[in-house]
Amino acid sequence: MGKIVSIDAMGGDHGLDVTIDGACLALKNQKELSVILFGDESLIKEKLKNRNYPIDKVEVIHCNKVVEMDTKPIDAIRRVGKESSMWGCVNAVSEGKADVAISSGNTGALMGLSTIILRTIDGIERAAISSLWPNKSNYSVVLDLGANIEVTSDQLVQFGILGYSYAKSVFDKDNPTIGLLNIGHEEMKGTEIIQEASLKMKDLFPKDYIGYVEGDNLSLGKSDVVITDGFTGNIALKTAEGTARLIGHFIADVFASSIRGKLGYLIGKNAFRALKDKMDPRELNGGVFLGLNGLVVKSHGGSDILGFSKAIEFSTKLSQSNISSETKKLIAKKKDYESRD
Repeated sequence: MGKIVSIDAMGGDHGLDVTIDGACLALKNQKELSVILFGDESLIKEKLKNRNYPIDKVEVIHCNKVVEMDTKPIDAIRRVGKESSMWGCVNAVSEGKADVAISSGNTGALMGLSTIILRTIDGIERAAISSLWPNKSNYSVVLDLGANIEVTSDQLVQFGILGYSYAKSVFDKDNPTIGLLNIGHEEMKGTEIIQEASLKMKDLFPKDYIGYVEGDNLSLGKSDVVITDGFTGNIALKTAEGTARLIGHFIADVFASSIRGKLGYLIGKNAFRALKDKMDPRELNGGVFLGLNGLVVKSHGGSDILGFSKAIEFSTKLSQSNISSETKKLIAKKKDYESRD
C-alpha cells in the first residue's frame, strides 16, 4: 500500500536545492511513495524541470510564506501563520491527506506548529523529540532531545511510554529495555524528579526497566530506550556529534601528516571506508516528534540530498508502524495502575 509524505519544500539551510532532489531520489528508491510539496509553486516547478521523477506521484501546493530558520516559534504561529509551507505540510497530516510530514526547517517552530495543529495524544502532556543513537551493537532510541527543558517525573514516564512504543512498533524490538539517564547507577543518585520517575518506571515496566544509565552507556547500548529531559538530551547529542567530528579530524590529520600515514591509509582504505559509512549521520537523519496525533519528522537543517532522501524513506517506515496503538495501550495501563494507588 502506497504512503504519502507531505514535505516542507522551503525548509532547511539549503531549501529547494536539497528538498526537491532529495524527494526525487526517495521516489526513485521507493516505488510506492507519493509526495506533496508545499512552498512557492513557481520555484518548485522550476526546480523539478529536467528531474527524473514519476509525475503522477508528485503534487505541488502553493504557499506564500516561509518559516525562516531564526523565526521564533510564537512568530511562526501568529505572524507567519497558516500561509507558510511548514504549516501546510503539517496540516496535511491533520486533514488525512498525508501519512507523515517532514521538514528540515526551524525545530522550535516545527514543534510549536505541530503541537498546535495535531495536539498531543490523550494522556501525553508534551511531545518529545526522539532519534536513534548509534551504539556498539546497533542503536538506541533516545528522547527527549531538546523539546522540553524542564519536565516532571510523570512526563519522564510518558517519554518512556513513547520511546518504548517507538522501539517496539517501528524497529520490531520485542520487550525493549528502558533506562533513565542519570549521573550514576546508584538509587540515591540524581534529582528528586529523576528518582520519582524511576519508581514509576518500575511499576509501569516491571520486566523491561533496567534503572539508571550513565552517559557512556549511550554508546555502549546498555538499553534499547534511554529517557531524559530535553536540556540534558540535547547537550548529550551535540557533544556526541562534536566528538565524532573531532575523531574524524584526528584520523584525517594522522593520515595526511606523513608518508607512513598515507601508506597506512592505502593499506586499510576499505576498512576506513566502512568505518566512515557506519558513522555517516545521513543514514540516521530524522528526529521524530512523538506524542502527537499524527506523525512529524524533523530532518537535519544542514542535510544534503542523500540525507534528506533517507529521512523521507525513514518517514514511510514510521508511517507503516502501529506506534499509535502501542502508545495508547501503555497509557491505558498507566492510568489503570494509578487508579489502584
